[in-house]
Amino acid sequence: MATLAAIRSILIPTDFSDEAKVAFAHALRLAVALKAELDILHAEPDNDQPDWEWGPHVRDTLVRWGYLPEGAPVEALEGLGIRVRKSLIVGKHPDQAIMEEVVNSHADLVVLATHGRSGVRRWLEPSVTTPVALKGAVPVLFIPHNHKGFVDEHSGGPTLNRILIPVDEKPHPAPAFDAANIIARALPTEHLYLATLHVGGGQVETEWIKPLPHWSTLHWNAKGSVVENILETARTWTADLIVVVTEGRHGLLDAIRGSTTERLLSQVHTPLLIVPNEWGTDQVGTSNVI
Repeated sequence: MATLAAIRSILIPTDFSDEAKVAFAHALRLAVALKAELDILHAEPDNDQPDWEWGPHVRDTLVRWGYLPEGAPVEALEGLGIRVRKSLIVGKHPDQAIMEEVVNSHADLVVLATHGRSGVRRWLEPSVTTPVALKGAVPVLFIPHNHKGFVDEHSGGPTLNRILIPVDEKPHPAPAFDAANIIARALPTEHLYLATLHVGGGQVETEWIKPLPHWSTLHWNAKGSVVENILETARTWTADLIVVVTEGRHGLLDAIRGSTTERLLSQVHTPLLIVPNEWGTDQVGTSNVI
């Protein structure tokens, strides 16, 4: 399926909030590691003109991280193998703008900050993140409210050590591993633990996992609520990233209470990478991404 070269363009929507700054750090660090194009998007539904003075500053951040010297010109970004584009879309709701930009920019990955909306407020003020997660055709990395993520905002250093992949018989979890592999190889740490979690009866095949030499793999089974088990395991194991495959909503019960993906998004306190079931099928390469 996917290879490291599969992520050539990263889209980072921003509303200039503190949460968006953390997400921006992840998007920029991945862009540097993967030598990808970085598309910074701001949407204004009320036709207000934003002050980009408060927006994310690519060169200043790269100077702070030690990738560029002080006062480096825009052209210096080419030496790092990345290109940066800032886009403004006015008169559209952010979720619509993001979906259109994914298509127009040919983004391979979207990085989004969540703002912790839940309960009644979630219905009165629909989240931007849910439509993008359910309808998108590319992986979406969500950095939750009040979480520092796995890229240090001040140094750019990665802290990705523990990845949790919930698995089931359907959809097949291989796209989740392929996406996790890309992120982990782009942001290498001394040792990485990858754990699968199957909630339900029986065993799930794990031959599709092809870990790198410095990876340790764990396989767990649990019974009960899928969402509660994922959240509890991520919390007690102190996971740095959860990676799930999504097929959207299924049936009346999901329509009423939301799909597993939606419920995870509304409750999770760990960075969450959501990968569409069909992702990678049109990429060059095989399922063995090593």
